[in-house]
Amino acid sequence: MKTCKTLFVGSFLFLVLFRNAFGQATNDPASLPVYSATGPITVDGNLNEADWVAAAPYLMFRFNGTPSGLSYTPTNAGLVIKAPYTDTSTCNVKFLHDGMALYVSLWSNDHQVCKFDWEGDGLFLVLKNASNLKSELHLYVINSTTFGAETGGAAPIPAGGYGGVGVVDGTIYDSTDVDNGYTAEGVIHLDSLGYTTMPNSIQVAAIIFDPDNILPVQPWGEHGNFVKQWWGSEWGDPDPAGFRTLNLLSDPVPVELTSFIATYTLKGIDLRWETATETNNQGFEVQRSVDNRNFEKIAFVNGKGTITEKQYYSYLDKTELNGSLFYRLKQLDFGGAYHFSNTVEVSRAISYELSQNYPNPFNPTTTITYSVPQNTFVTLKIYNILGSEVAELVNGQVDAGIHRVNFNAYNFNSGVYFYTIKAGNFSETKKLTLMK
Repeated sequence: MKTCKTLFVGSFLFLVLFRNAFGQATNDPASLPVYSATGPITVDGNLNEADWVAAAPYLMFRFNGTPSGLSYTPTNAGLVIKAPYTDTSTCNVKFLHDGMALYVSLWSNDHQVCKFDWEGDGLFLVLKNASNLKSELHLYVINSTTFGAETGGAAPIPAGGYGGVGVVDGTIYDSTDVDNGYTAEGVIHLDSLGYTTMPNSIQVAAIIFDPDNILPVQPWGEHGNFVKQWWGSEWGDPDPAGFRTLNLLSDPVPVELTSFIATYTLKGIDLRWETATETNNQGFEVQRSVDNRNFEKIAFVNGKGTITEKQYYSYLDKTELNGSLFYRLKQLDFGGAYHFSNTVEVSRAISYELSQNYPNPFNPTTTITYSVPQNTFVTLKIYNILGSEVAELVNGQVDAGIHRVNFNAYNFNSGVYFYTIKAGNFSETKKLTLMK
């Protein structure tokens, strides 16, 4: 597990983006997990369902694309077949399932959406049916007005066993680089491929096509161009047998952990994190380690179950920070599945700082915490609302570090007071309230 190390000065915030819980993204992965959808998928091409944006690995087709985070690249850098190839478009391919329905989504920022001959922008997906024969789903530009679904191959999907719709933001066949890409959704009903129960896995090969400047003639003309990563260099190869695997999981799409913030304060280590979506989320076990090897549970924070809105969480670890501490989250589903977050290391460099007294309001005692980065002459005094000094808590040389001072206001009247620290060139004042 990768460790992110940071040095905290004062209340400096460190933001760590969660690396996905599925391991390091790779080039040409042998398989991808396909999670169970948490709600109905409407095949309209708009990708409105939250499951499509939840955290799960997906295929990222791009010339010279490199794997990172959740995006797995299907091929190597690629090869320009007909120059000049200047398109920088990307097409992302993601899978879900709902029982026997296998869904696929496309999102592309292609500036030229078009077609020539049998090839059009979009997906050719070859699957093994229950008889180990090849079936095909074409989710692509069919003609000058339609982005939809077709089937073919040696064992075509029966009518009613598939569907798909694409939405093009622009004009098909337009060659002026002004299109804003497309989104698409397709579905294959696995029972139409001969499966009587949901299989554990499906053998597939996925090909994304991206012809440009066709108009709509053959690509060898004056303007046509394309690159091998898009055309003929796919995720898996159906001929010869080089299929890849979609593992159909019963687990729903996991919680999408988007950030983890660790803040060193004089009260302790302030941990904050947020989620973009949650599915079946029981909660988060907060774990701490002193050596980044042996972690112990220090708290549990309840999750929100299933929700598509951003959620914020926090936990204050009231502990001394001497050296370094390591934190991670263990997210647990109600079904018992769990995922670990990235690990963050918290170190500190002491700065001049005066914390808010605690408790506040108080009666009759409270604690004031302050820190100094070096041996310094320090004064810490209490003033009433008129500005008159009423108590002196510190007046002398103080060692570098964090210090706590108790203030007993037993003989003082209820009201608002102020406390001021002076240390070298540093000076700060805060308010405290005595309530008897």
